Parts: sequence; structure tokens; C-alpha cells
Amino acid sequence: MLPSTELGVPADSTTQQVNRCLDDLKEMAWAWSQIFPQAESPAQHWLKVLSQVQAHLWEDCLRVAVVGTVKAGKSTLVNALVGHDVLARGAGILTAMVTRVISGSEPQAVLRFKGWEEIHGEVAQSLGLLPNDRLVERASPLDLRNDSDRELLSQILADGETAGYWRGGSLNQDYLLLKAYLEGYPLVADYLSQGSLHTLVGPSLSSHQELVSRQATAVYLKDVSLTIPSPWLPVGLELGDCQGSDSPMPQHLAQVLTYLLRCDLVLYLVSSRVGLRQADFHFLGELKRLGLAPYIRFIINLDLTEHRNLEEINSLIKRSGEEISAVVSGAALYAFSALKLLFERRQERGEKLDTPEGALLSVWAGKGGMLAFSDSEAQRFSADFTGAIQKLRSQRLSGGSLAQARMVAKGLAEQLGLVQDLLSRDQSAFQELAQRLRERRQPLEATRHSIKQTLKGAGDHLKQVLKGQITGALDLQSGLASSLAGFIRGYEPDWRELVPPENARPFRLLLYQMFQEFQKEVGRFVAGEFTRQVLEFIRAQETQVRQELAQICTPLSLALQEALTLYYREIAALGLAASLAAPALEFPPPPQNLELPVMTFQVEQGWRWAGEAYVRSGLEVFKRAWRYVKGRLGVKAVTDPRAQVLGELQRALAAMQTWFLEQARLQVLDYGERLKFRYFFPLIDYYARKQEIDWENYLGSLVADLAGLAAATRQAEEERRAGLARLQELIPRAQAIERQLSEGYEISVE
Repeated sequence: MLPSTELGVPADSTTQQVNRCLDDLKEMAWAWSQIFPQAESPAQHWLKVLSQVQAHLWEDCLRVAVVGTVKAGKSTLVNALVGHDVLARGAGILTAMVTRVISGSEPQAVLRFKGWEEIHGEVAQSLGLLPNDRLVERASPLDLRNDSDRELLSQILADGETAGYWRGGSLNQDYLLLKAYLEGYPLVADYLSQGSLHTLVGPSLSSHQELVSRQATAVYLKDVSLTIPSPWLPVGLELGDCQGSDSPMPQHLAQVLTYLLRCDLVLYLVSSRVGLRQADFHFLGELKRLGLAPYIRFIINLDLTEHRNLEEINSLIKRSGEEISAVVSGAALYAFSALKLLFERRQERGEKLDTPEGALLSVWAGKGGMLAFSDSEAQRFSADFTGAIQKLRSQRLSGGSLAQARMVAKGLAEQLGLVQDLLSRDQSAFQELAQRLRERRQPLEATRHSIKQTLKGAGDHLKQVLKGQITGALDLQSGLASSLAGFIRGYEPDWRELVPPENARPFRLLLYQMFQEFQKEVGRFVAGEFTRQVLEFIRAQETQVRQELAQICTPLSLALQEALTLYYREIAALGLAASLAAPALEFPPPPQNLELPVMTFQVEQGWRWAGEAYVRSGLEVFKRAWRYVKGRLGVKAVTDPRAQVLGELQRALAAMQTWFLEQARLQVLDYGERLKFRYFFPLIDYYARKQEIDWENYLGSLVADLAGLAAATRQAEEERRAGLARLQELIPRAQAIERQLSEGYEISVE
């Protein structure tokens, strides 16, 4: 990686060249301040802008999401791309986070744990309506920080296993979640007592593996970011190891879709053992509807042990290619063993494989044709992947940051030429010119003030418009959220599965199972269909915000350009060759530190403690009244036990639907507020402030410091000659860099 004066930069060729230009410009700005200490304010401005551009190069992280179904080999692929075994392979289904691996210079792990409110909410949700008398006696939710509550949860789990509370037994996700929280608490208690965010470096770095790979501790984690040095990836590239698209946990899909909306490239992994499944086609449909299809690269992860020969692999590739083309046409497809690539890169780093890994390589060695094919495909993918990252980086550079650097180069070249001309004039000629330039600066100052006020007013107006649009979109009666309300009202369980003909399960257990299945189905709907609709709405609103701001800023830009044109006419009167460049007008994708809120459906804790009594008492009152009415009418009472249970469950379902609708209303309202105040309003402020800073930098880079230059003209003759000689050296360098930044990195976006 090319060293920088202050910051490291991504180690690809384009950014290396740009960074060299920035360092050269910094050197020339510093030279300016040494030659003309009386007029150092332009140099200070140029140095500030150049530092901002270099910081942007460092902070501007490209994101690549690695997605696919459970057990497709996503973690193995991320490990292979980095060349380290940093991610546990085959993580548990309860892991709800997107694990981000960033290529960087210093290894570290940043762990963000869930807050206690979220943890206890998930515990309460899994216990909702659980038919355990130990819970009925409680007046408050369980708190895992209390020894007595953890002991109570342990007893509840033991009772539940004996009574068969959980459908699917020990594989039930509610049981697994509760058990993981209980077992993991002693292992994470020290971390949680010191806050939610922890950075691990040095000797403590290795402990992240155990925290992430063990299900009992991973369930407490909300976000994991690993920074790992890698010779195979440019610094600043982020690989997101996403949870399986067919995960049984509803919130996983919402988190993955939200993360994908902020990614630059998607690597979709398919296991060669099972090929494409229905879950893949469903997920690909979601990605296509979000407009992500052009950014997907498909990889068939070959299990070299499973396949008999190369013909079998080629047949698999052909079939998979045809199936993929039916959903995503023209997509790139590769087929190689991620595990084989990982082994190779670990060996390249000088790491010794363990005995089972070495034995596996020996087995693969006997499959020469398949092995050679996998290696060639891995090389093809690596070359294409590197090229795609290079192109994305170049496209990013061709925007605002590069425009800012070009303005500095242009300003340096022009002001160096201006000073050269001024130093060759007498004092009276300079005074006359300075007066004319000061007059031309006044419209620029007035325009600058007008821009600031207009942008503030435009931002406030846009916020008011967005308030109404978000409120309308999330209305349960007529907006996007009406689909959620409709799903809740129309939900009906599979009665035959819930209450089979020979049902022997008690009513309270059936009620618990129906409640849990109902809230999971609502959660799946929210994480899938509802989240997709909301993300489409968010993307449309982001586009609208940029378009509205562009319409507002375009006349301001023209006014600024007109005022600067008059200034440049006076510059041209000196005989200096200069061309006016249009001020930058750019509204890039949202900054990466501005996270989209994720909508999940979670029934509040009060339902467990108040809701059961509400449903049960409602049932009993209803039943007594109904029996009384039927008795008065002479209608024979229903004596079929199953029919009675079904009737009671249907009435309980109606009560649950009413409660869920109220919960949906509150949670959608809260989500709308978070969407406004934590995302869109900061986004508008960011765009307005960025445009204001860009124009400030634009003017500051080009407009001369006349007061300082006037002092420079009064230098002694010897100093003037030395200054002129130094200028003769700097001017062609500045002009060359301006040409290079203007011509060398203009990348067309297809």
C-alpha cells in the first residue's frame, strides 16, 4: 500500500495515483505559504480541502454483501477472500447480525451487544402465553441480571421440556433462544456491565472468535465488525457475511435486506450439493424488486468431495445458469471451491494446515480435472472481482471528492500565475487591479450568504414534506402498513395441525402455540413483504430528496457561476489564461454512518402479563353468555371436545388479532418517527451542509487573497526575484496535476 502523509488509503491503482496528486498539491500549498507568508490563507484553505479529500478516500468504504441460503458456505467464502480463518463456519441460526469484515492495516474487532431492553423483550416474546404457573405469579418480566430470575427461567425450560411445550422439541427456536440467553449470561456479563460497545485489540482480539461462534454468546451480539489486514483485498473494502436468506428467524431477513440496500456489490453463493432451491428463487425475487439485480455475482461453491467428475460439475453449472437467467438475466456465474481457495491463501501466508485439512487436500489431489477447473475459476473470479472493485472505486472518485481536488489544483495554478503577473507590475498598477477585483468579490459574498439561507429554508421545507409522506405511507388504513393490518386480520392457523383429530394437548398449551406461531408469522411478514415495500419507499424518497435539492441548488449554482464569471473577466484582463469551471453539484448515496432503522414486530412485555388474563376472561364471559343465549333459544350445546376447543381458540385468535393490530399501530408509529428523525432529517441536513461546504471550498480554492498579495508586491527586489523563480517551478506542476485530475480519472458510469 502506498504510504500517505497522514492517512492510509485503499491500495488500488486509481486511489494510489489520486493520493500522489493530493500529496503533491499539499506540498505546493505548503510552498505557497513559505513563499508568501503574508498571504497564507489560500494555502490554509487548500490544505484543509485536501485533508478532507484524503479523509474521504480513507473513510469511503465499498460494501460487498455475501448472501445465500443457510450452509451455502458464506463464511468460508469471506474467509477465503480475506485469506484468514476469521469467521466461524456454520454459525448458529440464532445469530441475528451481519458480520462485517473490513480489510485494514491494524487488526481489531468491534463488538456491539444488544441492550437489556431488547434482550428482555425477546425473552418475554418467547415466553408469551407460556402455560407455566410459575409465570402467572409474577408481576413483572424476567430480568436475566437477577440470579432468581435466571433460576426461574431454568426451571421453566425444564418444565417445558417435560411437558412438551415446544413444537419440534429441543430444535424449537423459542426454546433455543431462551436456552442460549440463559447459558450465555455468565460468559457475557462482564462485557454487558461495561457498556454495549467493545473494541478488542492485541491479545484480547482472539476472544472474539469464541464470542461469535458460540451460540450462547452470539445471541447477545447485535453487530460485529472485524478489521483484518489482507494482501488480496484493497484497504477499506467491507465484506458483509449475511445470515442465511432462509433463516427461520424473521428479523434476519429484514436486517439482510436493509444492509443490502447500502451495498455496492452482492456475491450470491449457491452450494453445489443442493443447487438452487425455492428459498433462493424467493430471495432473488426480493433482490430484483429492490433493483439489486445488476450488482449480483453468482458463485457455485463446489464441494470437491461430493462430485464424481468434471462432467457432473459442468452439468450443474449449465442447469444453475439456466435457472438463474430465468430470474436475473446476464448475471456473471463462477464455480469454485471456497474452502480450497481458503487453504491456498492460508498456506501463501505461511500458515500450516492442520491434519484433517491436509488430508482433505490429499483427497482432492486425486481429482485432477475438477481441481484444475476450480483453480481456474477462482482465478477468473479474483480477476473480475478486483476489476469490479477498481471500477466502483473509480466511479466514486469521479464525483465530489475528485472535483474538490481539481478545484484546488486549478486555484493553485491560476493564483500562482496571478501572483507571477502581479510581482512583475508596479505598485500603482496593482492597486488599480486590486480595487477592480474587490468590486467583483462583493457579488460573490452576497451570493454565498443567499446560498446558505436558501439551503436552510429548503431543508426545513423538505422535512415538512417528508413528514407527511412518511406518515401517509405508514398509515395502517390506507398506506403501506395497510398490508400489515390486512395480514393480521386475515391470519388463520392450520387448525388441523394445531388441533389434530385426536388432540391430547391441554387448551393452555394450544393457546401458547397458536400465539407463538401467530407472532412469528407476523414477524416474517414484517421482515419480508413489509420491509421490501418500505425499502422501496425509502429508495424512492431518497431519490426525491436528491432531485428536490438539485432543483433548488441549480439556480443557486448558476447565480454563483455568474458572479464568478465577472470575477474571472477581471482576471482575464491580466492576460492570464484561465477557464471558469462549473461549481460542483453532487448528492451522493447516503453516508455509511447513517444507518437505516430496521422494522421488527415484537409484542410488548405487557401482553404476557396482562394479555393472557384479557383473552381468558374474555373467553369465559363469552362462553357463559353464549350458553345462556343458546339455552333460551333451545339450541343443543356443542359436546364435541375438539369443536369446543376450536371454538375457544377462534375466539382467542380474534382477541389476539385485536391486540396485534394495536401493537402494529404503535410499532409502525414508532418506526415512522425513527425513520424521520434518525434517518431522513439527518440525511437532508447532511446534503444541505455538504453542498454548502462544497461551494465554500469551490470559492475558497479559486478566489485570491488580495490583501496578502498586496503585501507580497512590496517585498524587496531580491525576495521578489526568488519568489518569481520558485513560481516558475510550481506553475507547470500545478497545471499538470489539474490536467491529470481532469482527464485521467473521468470514468463513465454504465
